[in-house]
Amino acid sequence: MTERIHRPVRLVAGAVLAAGLALTATGCSFVQQQTGDAWSVTYQVQVDGPAGSELSDVRVEGAEKRGDAPEVHRLGTQKTSTAKTSGSAWEHESIVLAEQRASVRATPGPDATATCRILLDGEREIAAETSAAGKAVTCSADTPAFD
Repeated sequence: MTERIHRPVRLVAGAVLAAGLALTATGCSFVQQQTGDAWSVTYQVQVDGPAGSELSDVRVEGAEKRGDAPEVHRLGTQKTSTAKTSGSAWEHESIVLAEQRASVRATPGPDATATCRILLDGEREIAAETSAAGKAVTCSADTPAFD
């Protein structure tokens, strides 16, 4: 008789413990997003075409503002503006926690090449890649830990 009573109690206790661990993990993630070391990340894609060139299938990974959960943001088609050097460029700002993945992907027009860069605090380059004409370019890197 006592075995029949203890079994449901053990099952309920196990379920409560599992739910508590899941909530704790989720809570820790939320606290980390709010208070953890985070980088201001600038995603750049430069195209060897004029301002107003289109980039298709643009995606960035990160948070839009402090405290948001990181995710891949599909931004669709974006237009470039005049670049500081030659050609044209597109930029996007994001927040990425230290030691987390930062990535950008974009596809230039059929005859254009694109170069992507990931910059920390607008200056420190942690990734750069150049595509073949008309092919998608992807930059990805884990952000460093804070000193």
